[in-house]
Amino acid sequence: MIIDGHSHVTLPVQEHIKAMDAAGIDKTVLFSTAFHPEAAKNFAEVKSSMEFLNDLLAGKKGSMVEERQKAVLELRDAIRQYPDRYIGFGAVPAGLERKPTLQYVDETIQKNNLAGMGEFTLGSGQIHLLKNIFCASQEFHNLPIWIHAFFPLTAADIKEISELAKDYPETPVILGHLGESNWLATVALVKEIPNLYLDTSAYYSTFVLASVINEVPKKCFFGVDRPFGDLQLSKNAVLQFAWTSAVANAVLGENIARLLKLA
Repeated sequence: MIIDGHSHVTLPVQEHIKAMDAAGIDKTVLFSTAFHPEAAKNFAEVKSSMEFLNDLLAGKKGSMVEERQKAVLELRDAIRQYPDRYIGFGAVPAGLERKPTLQYVDETIQKNNLAGMGEFTLGSGQIHLLKNIFCASQEFHNLPIWIHAFFPLTAADIKEISELAKDYPETPVILGHLGESNWLATVALVKEIPNLYLDTSAYYSTFVLASVINEVPKKCFFGVDRPFGDLQLSKNAVLQFAWTSAVANAVLGENIARLLKLA
């Protein structure tokens, strides 16, 4: 079974299913999204979407509670249309106090039968805002946490995430995009910490992808990051650079299936 471990809701949903079928992707771990760059009709609209994304990634958009709740409802509706193809991860605002965080996770993640929390996009120096997210994970049977580990996070930020992972050893923590330019330090942390994993989407280079998946094949999850990545190209890259079929199979589906108890 081939599982895209990280893509966002794209509209219309039926087009995503068609793309999955064409690329031979059996299931997708689908993430809620606060915006839809795939709907851009021209470059000016693309530019506007990317400016929104840059502010979001830099932590300039704040908790966006209402927007995140709306996005989770959109995610829920997509999963209801294709329950055999989608597994959901829902956005949770970071930085809320403990009680509101637990209430939000209960009402938005648990009651919608979502499998995990994320994607968390934080600015550099904001990792402490995840403390109550980890508390909520522990409270709700160790829900996996998916964290954007690309720009603007630094190696120090990723190290701080790893310390939280150590404090909550039963909580699976997925670092997105192989840690981007901090991939060497990130791989070292993943080797050290059992509950720390890597997502391959938006990888820094094919050299990095090849190096990482063959070094820690049991800790890597195949991801596409649709609408920013292409399903077929992303799948082909793993198949091309995996040294063995065992590595390819682990990365393309076995690892995430085991974590989410899909197998």
